[in-house]
Amino acid sequence: MLQSTEIDVLVGRVLAGGDPEAQLQALHQLRAALDEVERRLACDAIRAGLSWRRIGSALGISKQAAHRRHRDGVARALAAPEPVATGGGERVGAAVRLSVPARRAIRLARQEAAVLGSAELGTEHLLLGVLRCGDNSAERLFQRLDIKLEAARRTLCVRGGRDGSARTDAAPVGSTVAASPLARRLVERALAGVAARRGGELTALDLLRALVSIESSGAARTLAMLGVAPERVRAELQALDQRQPGPRSLPRL
Repeated sequence: MLQSTEIDVLVGRVLAGGDPEAQLQALHQLRAALDEVERRLACDAIRAGLSWRRIGSALGISKQAAHRRHRDGVARALAAPEPVATGGGERVGAAVRLSVPARRAIRLARQEAAVLGSAELGTEHLLLGVLRCGDNSAERLFQRLDIKLEAARRTLCVRGGRDGSARTDAAPVGSTVAASPLARRLVERALAGVAARRGGELTALDLLRALVSIESSGAARTLAMLGVAPERVRAELQALDQRQPGPRSLPRL
């Protein structure tokens, strides 16, 4: 973020007096500097889980105005690659761990939902999170299927692809953006499938398997809009499963 001394200097020039033209130039520079500060703070707020409504309220404008003003800048900032953390996964309950990429996918999905101005975390946002999470196996799968992040994001911006479920206040992934009922059910389904593997680790591919298990999910519809049939994704995942030991089937919903 800009150093406060830079803004202090510009404020001093605006208030100096004696040269209106120089003062106006300094005022123009100050506005640009403050606009940049506001953009970065909006990005920080989205990363912290604030909604566009709260951001707009803090700025004294509506959530729609805040979203219009900052959505592109926030999207560019959040699209920048993040360093992939190393180390063990996070344990959920007594039996299941979240792998680092899976945990990242869920966090990034929250950001995608916020940037797109969605009131809910849907399966389509979780798909974007898996696309961004840096899991090597998932990346190779997406390359084979020619599924690209920007194309998926554009599809959601233009046509949607939402789960179409009523909003719920119970978000299974700990987000301030409530998860759609279907997103919650499918995340829980993925966790149950991993638990059946006796102390397994939830991976990004486990999340993807659950997301495409229902044709009506926002994730499955987004893939269909991209020209990739969900059954093709399921077939690829099944082929991967056959090369790995242990059951990978999902429990019934």
